[in-house]
Amino acid sequence: MQNKEYLRAAAKAIAQQIEGNLLVIGVSLDPDVADYMGAFEEEAITLADVVEDGLLTVTNSGEVMYVGNN
Repeated sequence: MQNKEYLRAAAKAIAQQIEGNLLVIGVSLDPDVADYMGAFEEEAITLADVVEDGLLTVTNSGEVMYVGNN
């Protein structure tokens, strides 16, 4: 079974488990399956964000620096 097939099958099994018992408070599952199901949101800053916000500067010596609120 390929990884995506495994993740799809595991996500379906979890969904069926939750549907079968609406009183479920939480379900333990593999972090990869949780990620596949959208449990984790990426909040990291990207290079495009830095450039767009004008926070990326180059010094006279050619050093690239991030100038943010510290």
